[in-house]
Amino acid sequence: MKTPIMLLAVFLLTGCATGDKQQVEIYDFGIPAAVSPPAGQDVFLADIRAAEWLSTTEMLYRLEYRNARILTPYSASRWAGPPAHMLTIRLRQSVGNGTSVRGRQAKCSLTLFLSEFSQIFTSEQNSRAVMHMRATLTDTATTERALVREFRIEKPVPTPNAAGAAAAFSDIASSAADELNAWITQAGICKN
Repeated sequence: MKTPIMLLAVFLLTGCATGDKQQVEIYDFGIPAAVSPPAGQDVFLADIRAAEWLSTTEMLYRLEYRNARILTPYSASRWAGPPAHMLTIRLRQSVGNGTSVRGRQAKCSLTLFLSEFSQIFTSEQNSRAVMHMRATLTDTATTERALVREFRIEKPVPTPNAAGAAAAFSDIASSAADELNAWITQAGICKN
């Protein structure tokens, strides 16, 4: 009597262990368009820092219509890297042109802190992608001359899923580059 039950238990456990697992989709911001930073702008973008809960590759969403304080990850979709790392790479391709290497320091440094990066559902079919970050632009010659600005960028999500969120966040990354470049240009402290 014990043997058939044990065999059944082993069979069930083996079936669970080898069962079909859902394929995980990995997203990034896509292939960037060829963009040149504004001429004469000498800015070094430091690695973007982020709130602790954004130090993950999980794609997060909030159901605002139920409880906007709950962050939930998609079960079968992930970012290719933490959002702050992906944004650092994308923004370095299009914001400023400075480098920080031995013997040379850029005219300005730009530090960014990411505090929100999630898809927010207002209903089951409607959502928006939201990014909130604080930017600090510092003249490296005189660290007393720093400008701080908050950026909140929202884009509608074309489809109510992770693929739609990835598309909207790609648009947000492009908009962030445009807004940062406009702000740096207007500040006028980072010209060669």
